[in-house]
Amino acid sequence: MTLTLLKELLNASQGKIKAETIINNANMVSVTTGEILENKSIMIYKGYIVRITESRDELISLYKGNETNIINAKNSYVMPGFIENHIHIESSLLSVKEFGKLEIIHGVTTLIADPHEIGNVLGLKGVELFIEESKYALPRIFFEAPSCVPAVEHSKGLDSGAKTINNNDIKRLFTYDKVIGLGEVMDFNSVIEGSNNTLEKIELAHNFNKIIEGHAPFLTEEGLDSYILTGISSDHESSIVEELLEKARKGMYIFIREGSAWKNLRDLIKAITDYHIDSRRLIFVADDLNVVDLVEKGHIDYIINQSIDLGVDPIKAIQMATINPAEHLKIDDKVGIIAPGRYADLVISNSIDHIKVLKTMVNGKILFNEGKILFNEGNFSYPAFSKSTMNIKQFNEEDILIKTSIEEGNADVYVIKAIPGSSLTKKVIENLPIKKGFVRSNRNVMHIAVIDRHHKTGNIGKGFVENLEIKSGAIAQTIAHDTHNLIIAGYDPKDMITAAKYVIDSNGGIAYVDKGKLISMVKLPIAGLFSDQNYESVYRQAKQLEESLSTAGTSLNSIFMTLGLISLPVIPELRITDRGLVDVMGGKIISPLLSYKTTEIEEIPNPK
Repeated sequence: MTLTLLKELLNASQGKIKAETIINNANMVSVTTGEILENKSIMIYKGYIVRITESRDELISLYKGNETNIINAKNSYVMPGFIENHIHIESSLLSVKEFGKLEIIHGVTTLIADPHEIGNVLGLKGVELFIEESKYALPRIFFEAPSCVPAVEHSKGLDSGAKTINNNDIKRLFTYDKVIGLGEVMDFNSVIEGSNNTLEKIELAHNFNKIIEGHAPFLTEEGLDSYILTGISSDHESSIVEELLEKARKGMYIFIREGSAWKNLRDLIKAITDYHIDSRRLIFVADDLNVVDLVEKGHIDYIINQSIDLGVDPIKAIQMATINPAEHLKIDDKVGIIAPGRYADLVISNSIDHIKVLKTMVNGKILFNEGKILFNEGNFSYPAFSKSTMNIKQFNEEDILIKTSIEEGNADVYVIKAIPGSSLTKKVIENLPIKKGFVRSNRNVMHIAVIDRHHKTGNIGKGFVENLEIKSGAIAQTIAHDTHNLIIAGYDPKDMITAAKYVIDSNGGIAYVDKGKLISMVKLPIAGLFSDQNYESVYRQAKQLEESLSTAGTSLNSIFMTLGLISLPVIPELRITDRGLVDVMGGKIISPLLSYKTTEIEEIPNPK
C-alpha cells in the first residue's frame, strides 16, 4: 500500500472523502468474536473497508456522497468472502478463468491453488501458464509452488513422470507475488529420511517466508513429529477423527476435506460435535472438485451447510472458511475478516443457518448478484504445446494383460480394492481365471493398465481393480494422479483399447466405451487435464458422462477421481503406475501374481 493510498483511506474512514459503496442494514458476522452484529453499515473505498458503524442516518450521512453506491442488505447476513485453502483447479476439468466464475457464484473470494497436476505434465511452463491466466480471472487467486513433481523421486523406481519441477524452478516460482507457499509435501518418507533434495525445498520455503503445506496419511507418533518439525504446517489427508486429533494437538492446521470423491467431513467433524475441541485449527477444503458438483452443489458454501446440518454452530462453520484459513496463510491482515483495512471481499446471504449466496463482492465490486455474473476479465489462450501431450508408443490388447506360462487355469492375484469416497485403497487377494495364457477379469474384478503417455517408452503397468462399481464396459482417461499417464480400466480388453483410442485421438480426455461403442466422452485437450471451453459446455459433457456411468452402475466420482488416484504411489495401500503394481508402505514394485495352477499341474508360487 502506497503512502498516498493510505492517506486517502484515512480520510475516507473519517468521512473527509466519501465512500464509494455503503452496505446498510447488515447483520454482520464477526468471525473474530463469534458474534452477529445487527444493523451495521459497512463503508468501502477503493476496494477497502474503511469504516463500520451503526445503520443510522446521522452516521451514514457523513460518509455518503452524490456518487456513493448504496446497497440495502435488508437485514441479510454479511460475512467475509470464503477462502478455499487447498484446491487443484485442474480436477474441475475447467480452465482457471472458468473455474473462477463458479467460485464467485458460490461465495469464494480467495482461493489457493496447487497446480501440481499441470506441473506434472508441462513442468514449470505449465505452472506459469496458470499464474498468467489467473490475471484474467476472478476471484483472488494465489498459488503454491508444487513440491513433489514428480510425486515420488524417480530414483525410487516407482513411477516415471513427464516433467520435473526442481529446486531452481521452485526458487523462481517463489519470486512471484501470487505464489504464497510450498504445495503439499507428499513424499513424507523422503522428509522423514532426511532426503537432501526434499529438505532443500523446505529450506527454500523458509528462506522466502512461505507457508509449507503437508500431506501425511496415517503418519503418527515419531514419524509425524519428524515431519512437523521441518515446518510443515498442515495436512488434508486425515480420514479418522483420532488422526485429526493427534495432528491438531501437535500444532498442525487440519484441512477437513469434502470434495467430489473424497469425503471426510462426516467423520472428522466429530472433533467438534463429539470431542468439542477448539476449531481454530480446522479449515474446510475441497481438494478436488469436478464441474458437475460445482454447478449442482456448490463449493465452500456447500461444505459449510453440510457441517451445520451435522451439528456445527453456523458461525463456527463460517470461521472455518474465513478467518481460520486466513490466519494459517498469514493473510488475515487482508482477507478473512470484516474489519477496517481489509479488502471488501464479502458474501451476502439471507440466512446464516443455510448459506445461499445472494451477492459476492471482491475489492468492493459486486461480481455476482442474485443469479448473474457481472464481470468479464478478458480472454486467455493456451499455446499449442499445451495441447500436444499424447506421446504414446502403440500398444494392443495383449500388451495390457498379464501373461502366464500356462494356457488354462486359475491365478491368485493382488487386486486394488477402491474405497469410494476415500483416497485410500486396500490390497486384497482374488482368484481369477487364466484363459489362453492370460489372467482375465471376472464379473467383479476389472483389468487396469497405466500407459506412459509422455516419453513413448512403451512402459505399461498391468493389474486388477475392484469396487469401482461399474457393471460393464471400459473407461480410459488422461487424469491419473500425479504423472497423468493414460489409465484404462475395463472388463473387455477390446473395449479398453477402443476407449484409449478415443482419448488419444482427442489429445486427452475421459471416454466410456461399452461393447465397442463410445457411450460418452469429455474432451480435455489442455495437457490432457482440462477443457478450453466454457464451464456450461464442460458441465453438459461431464453430466452426460455421469448419466452414462450411472446407468452402468457407478458414478462420475468413482471413475473420474477414484480411478484417477489409483496411480498415485504415495497413498496407502496398493497403487499402479506405468512401472507396475506399487506397495505404498513398502515403497516397492510388487508382482500382481502370487501363484497360479492348472488342474494337471501343481501350484506354481511367486512366478516371475
